[in-house]
Amino acid sequence: MQKLIIVGLVIVLVGFGLMVLGAAGQGNSSVGGVVFIGPFPIVFGSGPSGASLAILSVIIGAVMLILVVLWGWRAFGRRAG
Repeated sequence: MQKLIIVGLVIVLVGFGLMVLGAAGQGNSSVGGVVFIGPFPIVFGSGPSGASLAILSVIIGAVMLILVVLWGWRAFGRRAG
C-alpha cells in the first residue's frame, strides 16, 4: 500500500513539474478552478482562457461529485435494504 502512495505522489510531482516547465516558456498564461465549501462553489479564473478553464473545472467537479454520490449509493445502499 505504501508503494502505491509513493507512486501516486511521484506522478503528481512530475505532473506539477511539467506544468511549471510548460508555463515558464510562455509569457501569457491562464488559470481557473473551483473550490467547493459545503454546497457552495467558489469559482475563479484569470487570464485569456480563465473563464473557459473555470467552467471546465465546474463541469469536472460536478461529474466527480455525481460519481462519488452514485458510488456511495451503490456501495452502502444495498446493505441498508
